[in-house]
Amino acid sequence: MNNVIGIYCYYSASIVEIPYDETQEVASGDKIIFKDSEDKEECGIVKYVNRGSMSPELIIPNSKILRPATLHDLQKMENYLGQGDGAVEICKKLVEKHGLVDQNMEVFRGAYSFDGSKVHFMFTADDRVDFRELVKDLAKALKKQIYLRQVGPRDKAKLLGGYGKCGRQLCCYTFLNKLESINMEMVREQFLESKGSSKLSGCCGKLLCCLKYEVETYRDLRKSFPEIGSTVRLKKTSNYPQQNGDIIGLDVLNAKLKLLLEGGAIATISFADIEKVVKNAVPKKAFRAPLAEENGADKDLVFKE
Repeated sequence: MNNVIGIYCYYSASIVEIPYDETQEVASGDKIIFKDSEDKEECGIVKYVNRGSMSPELIIPNSKILRPATLHDLQKMENYLGQGDGAVEICKKLVEKHGLVDQNMEVFRGAYSFDGSKVHFMFTADDRVDFRELVKDLAKALKKQIYLRQVGPRDKAKLLGGYGKCGRQLCCYTFLNKLESINMEMVREQFLESKGSSKLSGCCGKLLCCLKYEVETYRDLRKSFPEIGSTVRLKKTSNYPQQNGDIIGLDVLNAKLKLLLEGGAIATISFADIEKVVKNAVPKKAFRAPLAEENGADKDLVFKE
């Protein structure tokens, strides 16, 4: 498949891709006017150039960049931004009229197409919403073609932006072009269960996107470690008398193991101080992270398998 140019479309608030043309000099960050799927002019910003497609569904085969956005184009878009805010207020009133607030329908974005003929609304809701009557009333009120799109909380955060627990702008808002699935297995791989759900969730209420960044490194490093629940033998050269201990925790980044020693003492040992594995962990046997409950962790998140 030929490479593409990825463009963030202001109207739909989504990424579209057009075939890469080496004769067109564009760079990431350029504001441009391109031909959309209806063969009309649309405004966007270049996100990436000359690389493989993220998904064939995003490609507009016959599209191309028409020109760099002129001052007139940008002024036109700025004017539509103000009108979009007004359209959202109208939409919110109609949502109340149709009783859709009972389904927690929240309209948070309205955008006009570059030619001003369409308005695209985005909203969140607890379940699927029947908005057919709402669309009819919006079309009468705005005298435009109306499009409504329901999105999830992660998509909303990506569109509106904000700051994460790290103090930086949200990854999804700044550089993540595609939202990938994050699951509890990634949390377990990095031994973060004892942190509790509140510390592992972003402002969208879902698991933090950054949990995916280092999970492959943890998986690779963990291959050389015995599993939690295994019994190991300490070397004579360790800081503890030579004895056996059961592994109750791992720190793969610092190459250390937390052991329950003979006699009940708990010690943190360097991986280099392990002489051998005496007995491997029993499959599917669960071990509770030490002191997890005392540290206020969620009880459902502190088991390792």
